[in-house]
Amino acid sequence: MKSFLLFAFSILPFMASSQPPARIWSVNDQLYLVDGLKTTQRSILHAVEGLTEKQMQFKPDSSQWSIAEVVEHIGVYEELLYWDLLNNQYTEERPDLVEKVRGIDTIMLAYATDPNKGTAPFAAQPIGRFQTKQELLGFFNRFRNAVVELIQATSADFRLHFVFRPPDWGVWHVRDLHQYTLVWIAHTERHLGQIERIKASQGFPK
Repeated sequence: MKSFLLFAFSILPFMASSQPPARIWSVNDQLYLVDGLKTTQRSILHAVEGLTEKQMQFKPDSSQWSIAEVVEHIGVYEELLYWDLLNNQYTEERPDLVEKVRGIDTIMLAYATDPNKGTAPFAAQPIGRFQTKQELLGFFNRFRNAVVELIQATSADFRLHFVFRPPDWGVWHVRDLHQYTLVWIAHTERHLGQIERIKASQGFPK
């Protein structure tokens, strides 16, 4: 009996150390992402509801995108987000980085109203991939729905898995998957404003 007790006590530290880390990504966090993704999806669909193909293709001037190009850009980014989340949820958990990124959620969300104009990366530039509004919205919905379903079903802790960008990106250099998804919500809101500006511009077809 004595030898059994000694053995039992000797393996307790090993058992404790083998326990998975406590979950940081809360149910409320998860629901927040799902709600934000679904809400901005509905807003995009509402913004283009009833628009004709002519209105979708209208450009305020040659240097600006049409609504069709804006939605194409959003849809391509949705596909990129889906693959990033799908793959990075299986990366090694990095609890050592949690403190490094704590508090930057608000910076990600503030991207929605950032006055600085960015340049779309090569892979996300609109090139007229779709011939009709129906095809365009079908592509956007396909990947937005897939992202929502992934977030609802994942067993990964989005606060313990990270994406990395070049060091000179500053606060955007390291982000957890929750923060990374917040940017896509803000990105959609940002382009919703662009769509409304196009609709309000002079010469927009009636």
